[in-house]
Amino acid sequence: MKQRILALCAALSLVSVFIACQAGGTNREASATGSSSSSAANSSTNPASKPTIEEIRAVLTAHDKALNDKNIDAVMATFSNDPTTVVMGTGAEERWMGPPEIRAAYTEMFKDYDPGTMHCDCSQFKTGGSDEAGTMAWLAASCACEDSLQNKKREYKLNVSATVTKQPEGWRFISLHMSNAFEPPVTK
Repeated sequence: MKQRILALCAALSLVSVFIACQAGGTNREASATGSSSSSAANSSTNPASKPTIEEIRAVLTAHDKALNDKNIDAVMATFSNDPTTVVMGTGAEERWMGPPEIRAAYTEMFKDYDPGTMHCDCSQFKTGGSDEAGTMAWLAASCACEDSLQNKKREYKLNVSATVTKQPEGWRFISLHMSNAFEPPVTK
C-alpha cells in the first residue's frame, strides 16, 4: 500500500515537471546545445501542431486537482480509455492496465493520504519532449515528495515518467510510471 501512496504523490509533481521541461526545450541535450536533431525538427515543423505548455498543463492540472479532491471520475478523465493504458509502480505486481484496474488502484490510493497534503519537488532532474506531429509527449523526473496521513508526515523520493497522447477530447495519459528512488541503507 505504501508503494501506491508514493506513486500517487509522484503524479502530483507532473504539472511542474512537464511545464519546466517544455519551457527548456524537448530534451536536456537540445536545451544545452541548441543543435540536436530534435531542435532542428522543432524549428522546421508547424508550431500549431506542437503541443503547447497550456495544453499539457490542463491535463496535469486536472489530474492534480482530482487527486487532492479524491475525485475518482476526474482522475479517470485524465487517462485514455484505451484498454492498454497502464499505471505502474515499483514492483512487478504494481501494474494496473485499462480503465477498470486503474480506477480500482486509485480508489485504494485515496484511502491512504489526507487530502491537500501532497507536495513534490522535481527540480533536481527533469526532462521531456514531444513528437514532431504534436500528438504525443513524454516526461521524466526524480522528485522529493511529502504528504501526511492522520497528521503523520512522510518524506520519500520518487522517479516518475509518463506518456500523454492527444485524443479528440484532449490530452490523456497512456502510461504513468512511478517508482521509489533507491535509498542506500542507513548505517547506525
